[in-house]
Amino acid sequence: MADTWRLGLRSDLHLTRKVFHCGMGLFMAALYATVLSKVLAVSLLLGFFVGLLSLEILRLRSPALNTAALRLFGSILRRSEVDRVSGTPFYVGSVLLCVIVFPKSIAILSILFLAIGDPISSVMGILYGDRSIRFKNGKSLIGTASGMGICFIVALLFLRFHEGMPLVSAVLIAFFGGIAGGGSEMVPLDIDDNFSIPLVSGLAMWVTDLIVGW
Repeated sequence: MADTWRLGLRSDLHLTRKVFHCGMGLFMAALYATVLSKVLAVSLLLGFFVGLLSLEILRLRSPALNTAALRLFGSILRRSEVDRVSGTPFYVGSVLLCVIVFPKSIAILSILFLAIGDPISSVMGILYGDRSIRFKNGKSLIGTASGMGICFIVALLFLRFHEGMPLVSAVLIAFFGGIAGGGSEMVPLDIDDNFSIPLVSGLAMWVTDLIVGW
C-alpha cells in the first residue's frame, strides 16, 4: 500500500484537494452556462459519474490498483478514502442531480456553491475555527458563517448581473440560498458535503424563486 500517512486528513488544510474540487466545479458550471444544453449536460455527467464510480469500485477491489491510484492521486485524496469511495463521485453525482432537477440558473448556482462556498468554509474553519464556537459535528461558527457569506455574494452577483433579476428578488434568493449553502453541512445526517451542499441550497433557492415569482 502507498504511504497512507502522506494522505490528508479532514482537519488538514489540504489546498491541493480544494483547488482541484474548485476548478472542477467552476469548469462544469461554466460549460453548462455557456455551451451545454440540459440534455447534453446530463448525458456527459452521467457518463462521467458511471465511469468514476466504476473506477472506484475496481480500485477498492484490487490492492495493486488501489496502491497505484493512491500514488497517482494521493495529493487530492484523504486518508479515510484509502478503503472507501472517495468524494469525487459524490461531487459529480450531486452536480448531475442538480442539472436534472433544478432550472438552469439554480443548478449553476448550486454548482458554484459547491465549487467556491465549500472550500472557503473549510479553509476558514480550519484556520480560524478555534476562535469561534465549535458545534457537535466539529464544524465551527466562523467556517459556517464564511460559507453562508460567500454563497450569498456569489448568488447575488450571478442573479443580478448575469440573469438580470430585480434586486429584491435576487437578494431574497441569495439570502436563503446562502444560508442553505453554508448551513447544509449542519444537517444531522451522515451525508457527504459534496452531495448535500448543492442539493440543499438548490432546493432552497428554487422554492424561494417560486415564492417571489420572478
